[in-house]
Amino acid sequence: MKSFIAAAVLCATALSATADTLPNGTLITGTLSGASTSLLGLDHGFADEAGSNITALSGTELEFLSGDYALGIDFTTDGSLLIYGNTDNGALPGSYTLTFSFAGLASALSSFLLTDTSHVSSGSVSAQLLSGSTVQITLSNVVLDAPFTTIGAQAVSAVPEPAAWAFMAAGLGLLALRGTGKGEQA
Repeated sequence: MKSFIAAAVLCATALSATADTLPNGTLITGTLSGASTSLLGLDHGFADEAGSNITALSGTELEFLSGDYALGIDFTTDGSLLIYGNTDNGALPGSYTLTFSFAGLASALSSFLLTDTSHVSSGSVSAQLLSGSTVQITLSNVVLDAPFTTIGAQAVSAVPEPAAWAFMAAGLGLLALRGTGKGEQA
C-alpha cells in the first residue's frame, strides 16, 4: 500500500511539474498598432530608440511601456500578461492593438485567453493566439473603472517539460512493480 501511495504522489507531481510557459529571459518582440517604435522596452531603459520594441522577459519588472505611457505591459514566466492602465482617469485614448512574439519557446503556445476584464467599465478587449509563438490583444476605447488598474490575459503551453514525463514514467513504473508484487516484500 505504501508503494501505491508513493506512486500516486509521483504521478501527481509529474502532472503538475510543467515548464514555465515563458521562461525568464525569453526574448519578446512587441508592436503596438503595427508601429514597433510605439513600445518602449525595459532592456532599452524605456527610451524611444531603435530596437526598443525588443526586450527579454524579466520576472520582476515591467517589460514594456506604450510610447504615450498610457499602458504598462508585464509578462510572467507562467504566461500571465498584465496590462496596466497608466492614466489618472482610467480612460485609454483610442484603440491599441498589441502583438507580442516570443523567441525560442520550448513548446508552442496552445491558447491565449483573457483572464481579468473586471476593471473595464466600457469599450472592448479581445485576445487571440496568432501562432505558436505570437499573441495579440486589442483594446478599443477602453475606460477602466479606476486609475492604474489592470487587464489580465494568459498564454498557455500544453506540453509538459521532459522532467514531468520522467516523473510520470517513474510513478507508472512503481505502479507496475506494485502490480506484480515485486515492489514490496512480505
